[in-house]
Amino acid sequence: MFQRIVLAIGTLVAAYISLRAITAPESVLVNLGLIIDGADGRSEIRGQYGGFFGAVAIAMVLSLIGKLPQKFGLGMLLITVGGVLMGRLLSIVIEGPQVLASYSSSIQAFIIVDIILVALTLLALRTTPSK
Repeated sequence: MFQRIVLAIGTLVAAYISLRAITAPESVLVNLGLIIDGADGRSEIRGQYGGFFGAVAIAMVLSLIGKLPQKFGLGMLLITVGGVLMGRLLSIVIEGPQVLASYSSSIQAFIIVDIILVALTLLALRTTPSK
């Protein structure tokens, strides 16, 4: 049951990011402190955030309904969120820990959410029986 809860949380997070990026790409970037200029930028946000996170959400839904193994969905979640977290942590290493103080509350919250979701996913993978 714990694995399904983690998958459901991951699905909701990925679906939210995807939907928001597709329907309002500018609003996604405001939280990231970025500005897009024109249709090219909106298309890129829709593709990178909307399309990618949409595909992740679909894979996790398929895992939740039994069309794909739960371990697949959890692995997809770990790779996706773990990769994002790795990039955020590398940014801190490259720019130095003092950069944390300059991050907006949104970015600080994203880092915390990423850490929690990676930890939950690792725990869920550890407790998922092999089939």
